[in-house]
This record gives sequence, C-alpha cells and structure tokens, in this order.
Amino acid sequence: MESWFLFAGMALCLFSLWAIGRRDWVRLRGLTRSVDAEVIGHRITRDSDGTSHAAVYRFTAEGAAHEVTDQVLHTSPRPPLGTRVTLHYPFGRPELARVPRPLMWLGVYALLAALFALLLAKTIGLLPD
Repeated sequence: MESWFLFAGMALCLFSLWAIGRRDWVRLRGLTRSVDAEVIGHRITRDSDGTSHAAVYRFTAEGAAHEVTDQVLHTSPRPPLGTRVTLHYPFGRPELARVPRPLMWLGVYALLAALFALLLAKTIGLLPD
C-alpha cells in the first residue's frame, strides 16, 4: 500500500512540473519582450482562508490591448490601482505576460524536484523505514 502512495506522489510531482513548466518552456527557448502595464483592478477570491486579491494588468502589445491577471495572490489589493509595472512575455505571446519573479519560480521548481527525489529515494530503498 505504501508503494502506491509513493508512486502517486511522484506522479503528482511530475504532473505539477509539467503543468507549470509548459508555459515557462516557451519563455526559456525564445526571445522575451518587456512591456509597461497599468494595474486596472484586482480579482477578488473568497474562500475559507479569507479574501485574496490578484492584480489585473492592462497593456498594449503586438498591435492589440491585453489584460492579464497576476499569478500571485495578496491579502490586500497590491499594487495600488494606476501603478505602472513592467511585465515580460515570450515574443508573439502577450497573453503569457507576467511580473518577472525568477527566484520564486526557481524555488517552486526546486521544491517539486526535491520532493520527487525524496519519494524516489524512498521507493528504491535509499531511505530507511
């Protein structure tokens, strides 16, 4: 029974790496562009933990206006409305624009990879029971 949980955990780690990595792969293999965007609002999410806010940015790129929502949630509306923020996106894909946070994403990838390695080590018997 334990091995099923280990395999399920490893599968979940690999799926998570794929799910977040598929969009970052586009960023890593091509040219990126920078654009100044304005905070035009905040998407509000309410759940059992309280209220979360995600900034909504508007910018013009590739001959059209675009709106994207930040991937990071805050407990208060940050940054304030009207704030100008620099976003980065892969060439030709302005819908993938986001605030550059390389250390945060490196931490996410490292955590998932370390968890996968830990589960793999337990599966093949490198860690004691």
